[in-house]
Amino acid sequence: MIALQLPTFVRPSPLTRVNRAVADPATTCSRPGLAALTFDDGPYDYENEISDYLHARQIKGTFFVNGYNYGCIYDEANVQRLKRTFSQGHLIGSHSWSHPHIGSLSANQLNQQLDLVEGALMKILGVKPKFFRAPYGEHSQQNLELLAKRGYTVVDWSFDAEDAVGASPEDSIESYKQLAKNFPASQITLNHETYQTTAQKVTPNAVSALQNAGYKLVHVSECLGLGIETKDLYLSVGTPSARDSSWTCDGTPAPGA
Repeated sequence: MIALQLPTFVRPSPLTRVNRAVADPATTCSRPGLAALTFDDGPYDYENEISDYLHARQIKGTFFVNGYNYGCIYDEANVQRLKRTFSQGHLIGSHSWSHPHIGSLSANQLNQQLDLVEGALMKILGVKPKFFRAPYGEHSQQNLELLAKRGYTVVDWSFDAEDAVGASPEDSIESYKQLAKNFPASQITLNHETYQTTAQKVTPNAVSALQNAGYKLVHVSECLGLGIETKDLYLSVGTPSARDSSWTCDGTPAPGA
C-alpha cells in the first residue's frame, strides 16, 4: 500500500520571527475562497507545460524564479520560457539569484542576489519584481527588513506539495485532495516547476481538486488583494532590452552559493 501524506502546513521557524514593524511573510490570501498555486526554482524545462495548462483554463499562476540555479536565466531557452509565461499574464517573482540560505548572507550579499535577479528580469521582460520568496522559506528579521526597504512583498506558503523532498506524485495529489476539504480557507501552495511529474500529473489534479471544492485560483497579487493589473504585479514596468554581452551568469554567485 502507498502511504498517503496529509497536507503539510508550515509553522514559522525561529528564522521567520520578525519585528512587528515589518510585515510577516504572507501565507494565506486576503479573503476566503482564494488559492494561489506557486512554482519555485525556474526557469526550467517544464515551466511552459505548467503555464500553458493554467493559461488554457484562464488561471493565473505565480512563478518564483532564480537567476542561476537550474541553469542560467540568460540561456536563450530560459529567456523564451520566461517571455511565454509573462505574456500569458502569470506573475513572475524573485526567488534569489543562486538559491542560497539567505539567513546566512550579509546585507551586501543579499542585495547582490536581489540586484542580479532584478537586472535580469528588467532586461528580459522589462519588469522589476515586487514579490519575493526566500529559498527554503528561511529568512531572518534582518533579511525581512532589507526586503521591505526595497519594496518587496515576501510570500511563504500554507501548503507544501513536498515534490522537492521526495513525495511521489500520488502522495502530492492525495495531499491536494485533502487540502481541498478545507474550503473556503484560503491557501498559498508551494510546488516546484523542476519536476516533470509536478507539471504533468500534480498540477492538473491540484487544479481539479481545488476548483471542484469551489476555490478561485489566482496569482499571489490577487490573492493578497494587491491588484490584478500588470502595474500592480511589479515594482516597475518598462521595455525589455536587446541581448548584449551583459546577458551572462559568468562571474556571479554559483548555484547554492
